[in-house]
Amino acid sequence: MAMDSCLTAIMRESMFKEQKFQKKWKDQERISKEAEDGPRPLPAITPKKSCQVNQLEQTMNMQGNPHVGYIKGRPHENPQAMLRYGVSRDGQGRAAYLEHEGRRDPKKRYGTQVTTTHEYGWTAQAATKTYTSSPFARRPLVRNQFYRPMGVSFSTGAL
Repeated sequence: MAMDSCLTAIMRESMFKEQKFQKKWKDQERISKEAEDGPRPLPAITPKKSCQVNQLEQTMNMQGNPHVGYIKGRPHENPQAMLRYGVSRDGQGRAAYLEHEGRRDPKKRYGTQVTTTHEYGWTAQAATKTYTSSPFARRPLVRNQFYRPMGVSFSTGAL
């Protein structure tokens, strides 16, 4: 059934009235609940450190280095600490964090398939374990045999 602009406006107005009534009802419920229990306490706010304070703590060795005992390829117990400590240029900080997160299995990272491309990886896992390369694949044979520096053979040592 096709709707014209008049029916659309009526539908929109009725939806707006329902939302307005729902908001009014929730506000009344909240006010009555506060009257019974008293005002609800505010959640505790954890103070966040600025990057300047973080850097000062690192330079004064007040904060332990999470990269010291870390072995690449193994999961880290606190990846957020890796993110907040060090500089990417030194292979720490954001660079180490992204490398750590990139090594995680997508099944553990996302839990379920997020995109349609993930569907191929989820289903093709068993097929990739039995894969062998083609006998006609590129081999470094030609490069190693024909393009020798200074004309010296590596196998015999003669010109």
